[in-house]
Amino acid sequence: MATNAGAPQEQTLFVRKASGLVKGWSTTDGFRYSFFSTNIFLGIWGFLYAVFIPGGSVFWSIIITTAFVLLEVVVYAGLISAMPRAGGDYVWQSRIFHSSVGFVFGATGWWFILWLWIPIYAALCVNSFIKPIFRILGWSGAADWLGTHNGIFVASLATIALATYLVAVGMKTYAKFQKWALWIGLAGCAVAAILLLVTSKASFITNFNREALHLYGTKDAYQATIKAAGDGMPSSMFAGTLKDTFKLIPIMAFWLLWPVWGATLYGEVRGAKDFRKNIYQMAGGLLAAVVIVIAFLFLVTKTMGWTFFEASANGYMGVLYAYIEPAKVLGGGDYLSPTAMAAWMVNNAAFQVILIASISLIVFGWWGTVFLSSTRMIFASAFDRILPEGVAKVTSGGVPYVALLLMAIPSIIVSAFYAYSPSFVQLTYDATLVIAAMFFVTGLAFMVMPWRAKAIWDNSALPKGKILGIPWLCLVALIYAIFMGFNLFLWIYDKTNVYGVGYKNKNSMIFMGILYVAAIAIWVIAYFVRKGQGMQLEAVAKEIPVE
Repeated sequence: MATNAGAPQEQTLFVRKASGLVKGWSTTDGFRYSFFSTNIFLGIWGFLYAVFIPGGSVFWSIIITTAFVLLEVVVYAGLISAMPRAGGDYVWQSRIFHSSVGFVFGATGWWFILWLWIPIYAALCVNSFIKPIFRILGWSGAADWLGTHNGIFVASLATIALATYLVAVGMKTYAKFQKWALWIGLAGCAVAAILLLVTSKASFITNFNREALHLYGTKDAYQATIKAAGDGMPSSMFAGTLKDTFKLIPIMAFWLLWPVWGATLYGEVRGAKDFRKNIYQMAGGLLAAVVIVIAFLFLVTKTMGWTFFEASANGYMGVLYAYIEPAKVLGGGDYLSPTAMAAWMVNNAAFQVILIASISLIVFGWWGTVFLSSTRMIFASAFDRILPEGVAKVTSGGVPYVALLLMAIPSIIVSAFYAYSPSFVQLTYDATLVIAAMFFVTGLAFMVMPWRAKAIWDNSALPKGKILGIPWLCLVALIYAIFMGFNLFLWIYDKTNVYGVGYKNKNSMIFMGILYVAAIAIWVIAYFVRKGQGMQLEAVAKEIPVE
């Protein structure tokens, strides 16, 4: 494996002599990005799907998943340290395996499937924050409209617009926005936590019933919620069989797999060659999110009651997936946002709106992540000449604006499918599955790196200790790859269709198949175009991209 040192022909392999990207982030910025990516509200939203596996323990599935994701952090920290370049998984897989492998898994995992995350982001925000605020303000018509096909589509368009803006302003400006969003959002979370801590269960029931009567006209809503959707739901976050707890792990992956979301950006993070600092950033973001969510679950158990919390989630999912009639649940199937329910503990509309809005910054600060990391993969593949050279263009501030358009424009089309085709909603977990497949291949790449990319491994500052003659980091990668393979197996070979995206969902299989075929087709076309120009794509993939 060659490196980029002292090869005079190397500069002709890439689009230009320098990437044009700017090292605009510090290690602290990297930590914040990991925390936002492992978003606490993505976790709370993901718990909705746990109602489909009520026999598992939510608490222990979080603990088990977190332990394995820490191995993921080690794998990614090592690859970043060895090859700190924009593009992340695409760069590593193409340099360790083959250009085609890197592009196919990188394009599907960081480019195509991220279009599907747009309506997911929008749904999370609308249901957790916007609709509850509209209800409090008395704008019930507007809140109901947001649940229509047009409302869902407009919310997605707004998400695309904000995500595009946050990326277009550049990494340094986005980092400043994340900083303020984090502090304000966490302050709001702290207030909500205090309210849940000092409120007794009896007081919560009283306050909840008061607001439910005021907002929805429903009497004794607490007991009505349990009666309508509490059957079969667990009474404790600890209760559950070992088998079902392990089946919950792919549900938790929807939330917990993402502390490495910034991996494609580390060509723009100062000090990225420091293996330990990389671990501190990503593991810190992961563990901070996990601690906050677990604390929230304990507060929910104390104040709301676990059965009620699960019943409220089951009521929303029951209406969404049509196994519970809307008339039987509060608000016809409104999502009972935990944030809103905490705010309802104070009988003051202005306070409620301000608290919900401040907490929402935890999500809005996360918004840019849906495009930011992806643009670097697209940029990197264009820099390697797989995509047209124009895709590698950047602004004077280091923003790959053509790559950004390749994220924003197709997202509009996918969002339209999500809004107007009810069956498309059932592809939600494809958004995790396809990325997990890419992460799985990256784990394999790090596992064989000492042999497939020996020069890069030897020249890196990675620990070189061995166990039974095998680098211990490779053993970590092996265990991590087994973990990812386990998740992929459960998602795909899903006999009961509990995850909704396995072989029993033909639409899911077709959708993912289209993504992979499209990526393969692009690479094959690029291969023959470049071959006709006298260039081998694999020759580019044998070199480390310039900075």
